[in-house]
Amino acid sequence: MNQTDQVRNRIVVALGHIQYLIRLLYAVGNGQARYLLLNDLWNQVAYLQSLFGLLEPALPTASPPTALPMPSSPPSAPAQGELPTITRQELATYTGRNGRPAYVAVNGTVYDVTNAATWSLGTHFGLPAGRDLSAEFASCHAGQQWILSTLEPVGRLT
Repeated sequence: MNQTDQVRNRIVVALGHIQYLIRLLYAVGNGQARYLLLNDLWNQVAYLQSLFGLLEPALPTASPPTALPMPSSPPSAPAQGELPTITRQELATYTGRNGRPAYVAVNGTVYDVTNAATWSLGTHFGLPAGRDLSAEFASCHAGQQWILSTLEPVGRLT
């Protein structure tokens, strides 16, 4: 299977996921759950756009879709130099348990995920807070760097 076929297969899967999310939106009445579904839907559309961008050389007559802006712009993160340094040992104490906030590190920046809906009880799909999750973020959220802009940076990992 060549690269173009792989991209086309991924497009089919992404479209199926989008259709599933739209059906769920009709069924879910909870505001927070709808918000999470809309975020997932937004991610899938952005992913689909990136896949079409990969196909562009193979389909020279097709014009790629224009980039979609985020529905609302989150506050800009402070510059890295303004953030305090946090060691891995210190980070390990921020698990979201026993009244402590939940912190995770991604690409050298430590983020507060305490109030993030997807980080209930200091875990996110089995991943515990208090760790450097750069590799996990890259494998699950590749091309979705905007997710990090929705979190509050609280330090730099040293």
